[in-house]
Amino acid sequence: MRNQIKIRTTWAGGWISNLLAVLLLLMPVNAHAQQHDRSVAFTIDDLPAVRSRDLEFMRTITDRLLSGLKTAQIPAIGFVNEVKLHVPGELTERSALLRAWLDSGFTLGNHTYGHLWFYETPLDVFKQDVIKGEKVTGTLLAGKGLPLRYFRHPRLNTGPDQERRALFEAFLQEREYTIAPVTIDNDEYVYALAYYNAWRDKETELMNRIGSDYVSYMSDIFGFYETFSRRIIGREPAQTLLIHANLLNADYLPHLVRMLRDRGYQFVSLDEALEDPAYSLPDTYTGRTGFSWLHRWAISMGKDHESQPGVPEWITKIAWP
Repeated sequence: MRNQIKIRTTWAGGWISNLLAVLLLLMPVNAHAQQHDRSVAFTIDDLPAVRSRDLEFMRTITDRLLSGLKTAQIPAIGFVNEVKLHVPGELTERSALLRAWLDSGFTLGNHTYGHLWFYETPLDVFKQDVIKGEKVTGTLLAGKGLPLRYFRHPRLNTGPDQERRALFEAFLQEREYTIAPVTIDNDEYVYALAYYNAWRDKETELMNRIGSDYVSYMSDIFGFYETFSRRIIGREPAQTLLIHANLLNADYLPHLVRMLRDRGYQFVSLDEALEDPAYSLPDTYTGRTGFSWLHRWAISMGKDHESQPGVPEWITKIAWP
């Protein structure tokens, strides 16, 4: 039974939401999921690359990420900020980086044009940024006979209040988008900035130390969300992982994959992950903080939610010296 829905409506909370949550959790997951204890979908934000000022640097990150994903045979989706394509004289070459994702068998989604923060952006402006972010990505997908299906909220912020969230989700529904949730949130971007600074300063040993600690940190993150999942919904759903298109992941994706395989994960597409009934649980949260969907479900059920593991101070100091 397929339980993915395009846009979840806003729920009022209370006993009806909790009853629905219980009923959904009693529903069987699909046969594919029943055969494996753990699964995760890779979703990669801020394409073509986080640091987008240099075309060759972006090409290096793209080539290494795609090589790592293909070697590991991992399905993945990349979420695009098209503002990074529009550098005078480089639109064709930068668009080719996105085409490389499609040529490699992966797919793309919309992450808004300029990575605007919904919490502080007027609704009409935010809508227009979504439309503006479709142009190149949608054309490339259409060239492969594929639709532009998925939308990822920048900073995982779904709106400042229920009214604007509902209006925006209606807009997404009209444009036939499915919201791309995240259950495995993390502060990988802090490690990525520290790693980039070490690379810029040609400190190879420090890069190795940061990369090794990054993989350990991500293991702790998965451990936290595995336990949190069982506490909130009674089991571990098909997880959705958020990471970014940066040099750290370009270099350390094989190590990340090995760690996840050691934890018993298989790798599934976002389509497959969203077949899990958990993704139809009520989500009533709005506000400044962009929580993971597991935290959103906990809030909507009236359960306590706890903070994920933090980044060590020494990494933070390297990221922001």
